[in-house]
Amino acid sequence: MKQWLKEWWKTLTTEEYELTVWFHDGELKHKKVFLLSAISKKSATHFVGKDEHGKAFEIKTVAPFDYHLRKIY
Repeated sequence: MKQWLKEWWKTLTTEEYELTVWFHDGELKHKKVFLLSAISKKSATHFVGKDEHGKAFEIKTVAPFDYHLRKIY
């Protein structure tokens, strides 16, 4: 019962996002998936936030990239 309560409280108090990014390399696309706990800036060329471990996360490119952001919790 305690574990269930802890998980329930975690879903109420924390946010978690799944960021999928497709980088263009000529005609090829490379897909990468990141788990983030916070997002402070998002655009087609710049993403800033914190990863799932609380460390700083940043993607910055000259060319725009495609991305899909999904809120998990």
